[in-house]
Amino acid sequence: MTNAGLPWVLFDYGGVISTPQPAADVALLAAAAGVPVPDFQRAYWAYRLSYDRAELDAVTYWHQVAAALGRSFSAGQRAELNRLDIESWLHLSAGTVTLIEDLAAAGYPLALLSNAPAEVAEVIADLPVTRAFSHRAFSCFLGSVKPEPECYLAVLAMLGARPAEVVFIDDRPENVAGAAALGIRGVHFTSATQARAALAGLDVSAGPRR
Repeated sequence: MTNAGLPWVLFDYGGVISTPQPAADVALLAAAAGVPVPDFQRAYWAYRLSYDRAELDAVTYWHQVAAALGRSFSAGQRAELNRLDIESWLHLSAGTVTLIEDLAAAGYPLALLSNAPAEVAEVIADLPVTRAFSHRAFSCFLGSVKPEPECYLAVLAMLGARPAEVVFIDDRPENVAGAAALGIRGVHFTSATQARAALAGLDVSAGPRR
């Protein structure tokens, strides 16, 4: 435990702190790629974990996406796709932001673990909401992605914590299960209200300490 005897609360970013990619943003990405949305989404996600793991950089990622679509992207198109991609992950969930503020006010140590490529991670790390986190871990710098055990083990080492001293919040069940396999308590996020209640069930109270 931390000095205050409180567990770490470890947050995912996409789909928890930020909303899922809005349909309008995905449509803009597909338009920039010059293909229908369903085709774009299949190609976008097919190589995303490799991009998140930094096996691909931005140039090679978009090259792979283009190849899957039977197209090629100019440097200008890649730059525009990068810009739109980053912006699509910057729509914050007001309820989660409030939850983070309340947990910080209550004295809980907070950390972040996100699957993200470097281009996205660098922007997330500079957001005001992330200032509440003592540690910010991104898959692109860890060389592993959720739900691989290596990324959770790296974060535990970063926090200097045992698995039982961490509560992990993620919107993907497989990521929560990957953490749970190592003994980390998990909350499958569906909404900020639900997450707040689930945390309370784990004796993590998101109200200010008296």
